[in-house]
Parts: sequence; structure tokens; C-alpha cells
Amino acid sequence: MKRASLAVVLLTVAACQSTLPIPGLGAKATDEEKIAVVLDDVQRGVETGKVYKVLAHVSPRYHDAQGRDYEDIREYLEFIRRSYRNVRITRTRPRIVVEGDTARALEAFGTIAESQDPDAAPPVNVQGQVTVHLVREDGEWKICEWGELQ
Repeated sequence: MKRASLAVVLLTVAACQSTLPIPGLGAKATDEEKIAVVLDDVQRGVETGKVYKVLAHVSPRYHDAQGRDYEDIREYLEFIRRSYRNVRITRTRPRIVVEGDTARALEAFGTIAESQDPDAAPPVNVQGQVTVHLVREDGEWKICEWGELQ
């Protein structure tokens, strides 16, 4: 009887797996899912101060409306790493629009961080919305611009 019950459970699980795709297990991830993973990884990199984890997702051709390029982003991330501790970011689920080899993700966020030296860098407690522009480079999605929601 126990064998029969186990067989029913295994068959049910196998049937469910064939009808309910689980992201990352057997099914190819969509561009939207890949971009969501990039944004999650960037968040974790900023929170943990891993500058190169973030930069791995930034295009060397990065350029934004403020005139910042890849090197400016690297320097800014280094400043964040040196100046703040306990960085916490909350984000809404991004709304991702893919158009060929370009994409944009719209999301709201909140960021808090404690300053290492409040005279040099004030504590952070901000909320806002952002548009992240991405481009597919060598088969991977890379951030080519961060900007205000337009």
C-alpha cells in the first residue's frame, strides 16, 4: 500500500512539473526574466558593496542624461561602498518592455543607508521611480543608462 501511495505522489509531482513550468528548470528563461535577474543581482551587489558584481551588468558603453559614463558609475559605486553601511533597497516588481535588442525596466524603489561619516555623506532615506535602459551585448543584457522616470 505504501508503494502505491508513493507511486501516486511521484506521478502527481511528475505530471505537475510537466504542466507547470518552473523558471530556470528546464524551460528557457524569457528576456523579461533574464532582465529581472540582472536587476536583482545589481540590487544585491549595491547592498553588499560588491562593486564589480554590479559592474558586470553595466555596459562599457554606458552613458546617461547626466553625462556619466561607465567609469563615473564605477567611481560612484566605490563612493557608496566606502561611505555607507547597511544599505537596504526595496523595489517594486519591474515593468519590463523588450524591443528587439533593447529594453527598459520601470520600477519604484526605496533606499536607506547609514553613513560612515555623516559630515562627508549624509544618511540616505529616499524613494523614487527609475527607468533602467538595457541593451543585449554578446547575448547578455547590460545596463546602458539609469534615468528618472519619464
